[in-house]
Amino acid sequence: MKQALSGRQRQPGPAGHPEDPVLATVPSPSGFAPSGLLENGWAVLDEAGRILRANDSLALWLRMSPWELPGCSLPRLLGQRHPGWEPAVRDFLATASDFDRLELPADQSPDSEHLLLDLCRGEKEFHVRLETALPPAREWEELFPPDRWGRVAAHKAYQRLLRAEAQLENLIHHWPGILFSQRPDFSFRYISPRVEELTGVPPREWRRSSEYFWRVVHEADVEMLMSRFRHADWPPEGGVTTYRIRHLQTGRVSYLWEYRQPLRTAGGLLLGYEGLWLDITRQTIAERRLLTMSWKETLGTLTLGLAHDFCNIMTGIISLSETYQAELETNSRLREGLELIRTTALEASQLAHRFRQLHQGTPGEKNFHDLNDIVRSMAELLRKVLARRVRVATDLAEGQCPVYLDAVELRQVLVNLALNAVDAMPQGGQLTFRTAIHQQQPPVQPLQGAMPRSPVVELAVQDTGVGIPARLLHAIFDPFFTTKPLGKGSGLGLYNTRLFAERHGAAISVETAENRGTTFHFWFPLADLNADATPQASEQRTVRHTILAVGTAQPAFHQVVARLRESGFYVAPAHSEAEALELLHSPYFQFTALMLFCEDTGRAYGRLLDRVRTIGLPLKTFCLTACNQDELDTAFVERVDLVMPVDLPAPEWQNRLRRLFDSR
Repeated sequence: MKQALSGRQRQPGPAGHPEDPVLATVPSPSGFAPSGLLENGWAVLDEAGRILRANDSLALWLRMSPWELPGCSLPRLLGQRHPGWEPAVRDFLATASDFDRLELPADQSPDSEHLLLDLCRGEKEFHVRLETALPPAREWEELFPPDRWGRVAAHKAYQRLLRAEAQLENLIHHWPGILFSQRPDFSFRYISPRVEELTGVPPREWRRSSEYFWRVVHEADVEMLMSRFRHADWPPEGGVTTYRIRHLQTGRVSYLWEYRQPLRTAGGLLLGYEGLWLDITRQTIAERRLLTMSWKETLGTLTLGLAHDFCNIMTGIISLSETYQAELETNSRLREGLELIRTTALEASQLAHRFRQLHQGTPGEKNFHDLNDIVRSMAELLRKVLARRVRVATDLAEGQCPVYLDAVELRQVLVNLALNAVDAMPQGGQLTFRTAIHQQQPPVQPLQGAMPRSPVVELAVQDTGVGIPARLLHAIFDPFFTTKPLGKGSGLGLYNTRLFAERHGAAISVETAENRGTTFHFWFPLADLNADATPQASEQRTVRHTILAVGTAQPAFHQVVARLRESGFYVAPAHSEAEALELLHSPYFQFTALMLFCEDTGRAYGRLLDRVRTIGLPLKTFCLTACNQDELDTAFVERVDLVMPVDLPAPEWQNRLRRLFDSR
């Protein structure tokens, strides 16, 4: 629409409206055509509002040459277009906050225009961005008076505007993502209406206050996100990150994929961010399930090798036992035979112990580890279970290599890479694990992730196999990509490796040559054992409990839910047993308590309590009763952890709930 109008205005105007001679002589910047619409105009002002420097777009819109603007008063220049704008802009410059916006409304003339002015206050100067906005649709016909444009042309222009607005409105409301424009103080100039569905906060509150952004970010991801903002870790072309948010009313956890692009002045001053959010909760859950399936497939392969070696060892024990039982009376080498039995049994025990280690632990638990210890133990296990044609070697750094990571996930990654290496060496070869500490960043280009800051810890997994063709390198970390025959691989091994690196802030580089082998390099940040760990800071944050509230849909129940939320709890309401069980099984919630709203004996909740106990969820259970507590069923009271009347004073209510959650 703007381009169409610009093209129309460049045509010779009607009589009495010749084109401006100054405007015609000023060269247009690339991509800009002189018109009554201003796009991306900016200027730097001194404290008195005088222009220090400005771009060509603003100069052309003001019908001046770019070199004529320095020293001119911006409020006065705007007042020449519309007299009412000069005092409004002067007052705005005098009273504006560090980041502020002014909307200058149009007057009632046929050529009315609307101007948006965004301001960023520096120490001794102002940075402003100016842009004209289309007037409301009701004023559009006044811009195209029939005596000037003709009734048909005015009607067509009005229809085009209505269609454009309808299409934009439809896109904003039905597009699954959330578009936003954010100020540096984390309030929002604009955010899509769908944000209320994900967060429970209406768009107008996002625009009014900066506190909501950090309130909805999941407490475990706050430190990571704050660190990225502190280090301004976004490239000029924008960057991508993922984190979790909570619905402020129900506590529902969602995973967000965020694209964020910083807006800066030519001097590097941050004006804000623009970007979008996508809800990738379902995709994340699916990835975790695929990760589990892939790991089970890997364990199945390992189990075959372990069972084979274990049977061989047990066969030796049985054979020796039978031999010495038959010769017990005449054999004088009994002690030597018993020693062989003991040694063989010890080997079997050690092998079984290492096998159990693979099944112990839960992915997602990060801690400080010595990388050398993990690699050393995995190498010993792989020597037992991999094909004998493959030699397993280690070349470990001296001393310790402290890292902060999930050891269970790292073991899974190493097993996946080892199995891939065996497949790449059908005629045999060597698999080598190396560790090293680099005080300076090595001159390598990561294939996945960004190189951590120095010093870095390197973990290399090298084979002498067939190598990876260069044409496939760009796709090896994609999900479901595999070069193995159908049914021989899931295509998720290296994809899981990529996800592991992303979750740990690590980078991956790959060296490969066909028929010479492949080396995967992992680059981890060196852990500082003397510094406070980020997870510790997160764990010290106040835990906000998520409560499943069950009761009939009536005002008294809704008042209880509102009271719990005012007390600082996430509350997800359910009005039936079926709805409550559906929420309990939902992957979106992590409930810590079950609240039952009782108006009678409470017997109706008996079956729900049975199902909760059968599921085995560690929930605190309490009852809020609107009736006399003596009327409650005795068996029901014995099955809940706490019973309280709904009319209990707020401080006493909160104290009792706090003691309930603190109890073990």
